[in-house]
Amino acid sequence: MKVNELLNCKNCGAILTASANQTIQCAYCGTTYHQKPQTNNTLSSTEIVIEYAENQLEGMENGDANETLQSDDFPTDKQNTNLGCSIALIASVAIMVVIFIAKMIGSEQKTTYSGSMVIDTSILNTPTQSVELSETAQASLKKLAAINVDKKLFKKLIKDSSNITRESAVQATYFRDKNSIVGKPVTGLYAYINCYDITGCNIYFGCQHINKKPLGLQSLTFVINGKRLLYKPDFATDSLQHWINEYSEETIYDDKISILLKLVTADKVIVRFNDNKGHAQIILPKDQQHALKRQLQLYKGLLLGYAKE
Repeated sequence: MKVNELLNCKNCGAILTASANQTIQCAYCGTTYHQKPQTNNTLSSTEIVIEYAENQLEGMENGDANETLQSDDFPTDKQNTNLGCSIALIASVAIMVVIFIAKMIGSEQKTTYSGSMVIDTSILNTPTQSVELSETAQASLKKLAAINVDKKLFKKLIKDSSNITRESAVQATYFRDKNSIVGKPVTGLYAYINCYDITGCNIYFGCQHINKKPLGLQSLTFVINGKRLLYKPDFATDSLQHWINEYSEETIYDDKISILLKLVTADKVIVRFNDNKGHAQIILPKDQQHALKRQLQLYKGLLLGYAKE
């Protein structure tokens, strides 16, 4: 090994100091080192050390630079561009998935609501019928097929009727037409409806003959469009404003509702009040005929359950 390459004593490690005769002696342990003469192209130890240090420093800087450029912790511009594109692509896919799911959920909700609306509409369009109707009432409803009434007309009929509610053990409400002859000294025909909160509604058909003295009525004969129809109810007598009122009223069901239907649909009706000596007769006034028809319409609306809506 050349002396000029030595910086520390190889024996003890102390720092060496060069002497003037090109001999280096360790001041600590006394070891002597002889240095060969230098040629023109030989660098001094100081220059060697400096050059070596500079080369080492340059190598370290170049190595660090290369390592920095190749390090995964500090990506290059190209790597940054690729990474940005990847992130953008992933974000786009995620947004598309979210939109697709939202559309699917919205479509399911729309279908559900649309189905519900169809069901609700069908229920509204179906006439409401009471499930508590007796067999007799159901038969009466079938007889009233020719009588037309809707909810709007039913409400008007209720409004125009004279409604009387009587409080008792069983609450009852009576519906009479505004042109009814009940309680008036007028001879003719009438009808009214009686509704109980338990048993439902019934329609009553009545007649009354006003005279100064009783006739002893036994039956009625209806001449409907030239055809005779005998009707034999039970009669009673009462006084009405200084007049004698012979009358009859009874609940009518499907078998006698047909009589009312013929009376309200006929062009002309003659009513004969028969006694044991003969009869008295009237031509049924149109206002009484129309009042009978309105009571049939009201009765049918009650059977259909319009009053409960």
